[in-house]
Amino acid sequence: MMAISDLPPLDPEKGEWDEKALSRRNFLEAAVVFGTLAGAGAVAVSVPSMRFLVGKSLEPPVAQWVELGKVSDLSANDVTRVNYSVRGTDAWREVTKRGTVYVYSDDGGESFVALDGTCTHLGCIVQWHDDEQKYKCPCHAGFFTREGEVISGPPPRPLRELPVKTENGLVFAEI
Repeated sequence: MMAISDLPPLDPEKGEWDEKALSRRNFLEAAVVFGTLAGAGAVAVSVPSMRFLVGKSLEPPVAQWVELGKVSDLSANDVTRVNYSVRGTDAWREVTKRGTVYVYSDDGGESFVALDGTCTHLGCIVQWHDDEQKYKCPCHAGFFTREGEVISGPPPRPLRELPVKTENGLVFAEI
């Protein structure tokens, strides 16, 4: 780059820079090069900074399995409510996650269905009513079938079905 002191003086007879002076084209080329280098430098500095700030929040959550009970206790066709509390990491913080899962079996305990007990409208915990064979959301009168499908009310989606596994006579749901 050329310093201002390196520029030739004005030619008093012509009233302009002489031919060796910095032309408008050279100035614009230098400005574009400088701007590009400055932008590349800013990106080079900001990418590691953003990675540090965002960090673990972009990582997928670690699957956690919650014990729902013994196969022998859950074998009936009844819907069973299970409240859980598990420790985990939410990006940077250690947190305790609490929730409700409803579990049932239609085939005498060969396989199980687990539904997240959180209403899909505003996150209230639904209640199972055995006499009516449906879930009711106490907050805004949302109703769900035994399988979690919306019957009526404001919930936009069915209750979330959770992956289920059985090991050593116990039933687990992934939350």
